[in-house]
This record gives sequence, structure tokens and C-alpha cells, in this order.
Amino acid sequence: MKKLMLCALAVTMLFALAAGATAQGTKTKLVVAGWPAGDVAMKAIIPEFNKKFPDVEVVLNFMATADHHQQLQTAVAAGSGAPDVAMIEQGWIGKFRDSSGFENLLDAPYSAGAMKKDFVDYKWQIAASVDGKKLIGLVWDIGPATLFYNRTVFKDAGLPTEPADVDRLLATWDGVLKAAKAVYIPNKRWLINSAADFYIWNYMNRDYYNDKLELQLDKPAATDALKAALTMRKNGWDANVGLWTNETYSGLGSGQYAMVVAGCWYGGFLKSWIAPKASGQWGVAHIPGKIPSSNWGGSYMAIPSQSQNKKLAWEFIKFAVATKYGQNTQFKTVDYFPGYIPAWDDPMYKEGDPYFAGQKTKALWVEIAKGTKPTFSTLMDGTVENTIGNVVNSGLNEGKSPEEIIAAAKKQIAIDTRDDYDRNVDILKKAGKLK
Repeated sequence: MKKLMLCALAVTMLFALAAGATAQGTKTKLVVAGWPAGDVAMKAIIPEFNKKFPDVEVVLNFMATADHHQQLQTAVAAGSGAPDVAMIEQGWIGKFRDSSGFENLLDAPYSAGAMKKDFVDYKWQIAASVDGKKLIGLVWDIGPATLFYNRTVFKDAGLPTEPADVDRLLATWDGVLKAAKAVYIPNKRWLINSAADFYIWNYMNRDYYNDKLELQLDKPAATDALKAALTMRKNGWDANVGLWTNETYSGLGSGQYAMVVAGCWYGGFLKSWIAPKASGQWGVAHIPGKIPSSNWGGSYMAIPSQSQNKKLAWEFIKFAVATKYGQNTQFKTVDYFPGYIPAWDDPMYKEGDPYFAGQKTKALWVEIAKGTKPTFSTLMDGTVENTIGNVVNSGLNEGKSPEEIIAAAKKQIAIDTRDDYDRNVDILKKAGKLK
């Protein structure tokens, strides 16, 4: 208990230092917290926001994604120390939406329900409580799932380089394996960092459970992906390296790894720090295996109930994510694709992107966004995502069958999510959604 109190005190002091006291100056300080590169995006719109609100100083308190969410969780539990505006990543929204601590944006004076038609439906629903009576965050960005491939490597391996041809080749797992074999140079070059991702791509929407809280890990398409992944690992055609590692970033930048699948926001990573000198060498296409249009990641903006600047916080959120200017300015800055549909009605969405050899990437992402369906979100989604990644990779290393890998994943998930699962059952029962 003492450690918890000290942790809460530390978080409170951290946010308080950023917030300051208005008595020390003439401007009201509005603290906005999140993770990079959200701060870079916001810096692009703050000058215009200040034209409307000149007496407001927007203070950005940004840190690593996990650190931000953990500190936010601690501050909310402690009842003090939270920012005025908090970014919340999609994988975390389920932990907050059915509990207290954040303003209900459906209530007055926010009345966000009037904006619902302007936002991507599947993202809006994820931030809504199970009974539909509460909304804790307004959609900022979405992550249309995209294949990024290195045209230079594909050409060198004798593979097609035009997006439509790449789509046709990789539409089947046999085609993916053919590409992997062609790209492979022992200890030098691979198609992808990890074949475990094949299975994970089937759940980029984080649709691990149905509305009865039953795991859906053995759908036929996902099992087929595991079979291909086992062949990859057996032949050494993947590098067996995690996605979020310096080795993968370096491998993509140097051409050791020929492709990666992620949300569209990964394009910003390639441009800015993974492969900034590779303009014209990369292409984008649909994700392999005929996996349906999917969304991976994206974020929301929320108002902690303890904020003393709720009105200003709401004005900032509306300006940032519910205007064409706010959304498209930030999109141009950091490739955060808007979840605000009116923003798509702009000439920039029909323009080619020089980095991707003139491809109309934004038009592709609009297509994928329109084709993505709503899914059921739970408290367990973030944990399940991590557990699946670990269990699947271990199963590939051990040469287990797809059925054995899936069974092991279900068993480990039951252990890792026990408390959150019980809480989720209670939430659904109270909402009359589960008997």
C-alpha cells in the first residue's frame, strides 16, 4: 500500500508540475498527455488553436506509450494527477470505458452523440460502454491495416513490384511462401521479420472474443496462416525477430527484411526514421492471405473527470479531431489517418505520395477504412494480443501443429486474463448483455 501511495503521489506531482498554477501567469494551462508522435502532430495545430483561445497555454506531457497509460491508470485510481486531455490507445480503451474516471462525452455539455455520423463507426463503438450510454473518448486516428513492401528487394528477387501484382501474388499463402523462398538469402535477407505475424494479422481488429466472451482463435483462415508460418520457420525463411525491436527497424531500413504489415501509421515510421532515404523504394498493398479489411491501432482523446479545465479540454479535442483542419494538418505532419470522415473530402486524399513511388496511399486507406467492420471489444484485448504473440512464436520454434499452438494460446490466455475476464463478465451481466 505504501508503494502504491508513493507511486500515485509521484504521478500527481509529475502532472501538477506540467499544469502549473494560473496564479503564476495570465494564461490557463491545459495539460495534454500521450505518447509520441502525437506531440509532434499537436504542435502543428496549437498555433491555430491559440488564435481562437489566446489565453490558453497547451502543455504537452508525452512519454512512451506503456508508461503513459500506466501513469494515467494510476492517476485516475488516485483521484488526482491526471491531465486535462488524455490520449488513449485502442488497446487500452476497454480498460477505461466501463468504469468511472472519465467524462461521459454523450452527456451535456459535450453532447458528442450529435457527431457520431462523422466518425468511423467501428472505432466509435469501441469507446462506448457496453450498454451504449457512455462514451469516454472521441476518435482521433485509425490504422487501416497495410502491407508495406520494399520494391527494390522484390525486384531483385524476381517478384512483381506493382501493387496490383503484389496483391495477386500474396493473396494466397502459397504465394506468400513463393515470395519468401525467392527473397531468402541465408543469414542475409528474409521476406519478413517473423512468421508469427501471419497469425496475428488475422486479429488486427483485436476481435478475439464474440459478444458471449468466447475466444475465436481457431477460425479456418487463421489456422491456414499458422500452417504457412510453420513452413516459413522450418525453412528459415523468416528472421524470427519481434516486430517492435531495433533489429527489425534496422532490417527494414537496410533491406534485410522485404516487407512489414501494420497500421497505415507505420508509413510515417518508414519516412521519418526507419528508412528516410528510401523515397520511391517502398510500395503499399492490401495485407496478404485475403484477410478482410482490418484496422490496427489508433487513438482517442478523453477528459479525466478530475480535470479543472473540462470546458477548454473539450474545445481542444473538438478542434483537434472534429475539424477538417485539425485532422488533416496532423495527418500531414505524422501520418495519423483521421477517423473523422469529413476530413477525407479533401484533394490531398487523391494525391500520390512521392515516398511510395507516387502511389495514392490515402485513397487505399480510405478504401480499407470503409471496408472494416465493427468488432466486439473487451477488457482483455491488450493482454490477449501480447499472449498470442509469445505463444505462437514459441509454438513455431517448437514445431507444434496449428491445433496445439491454438490450444496453448487459449490455456495461457485464461491464466493471463482471469481477473479482467471476471470483471468483463460482471459488466456484461449488469448491462443485461450476458446471462
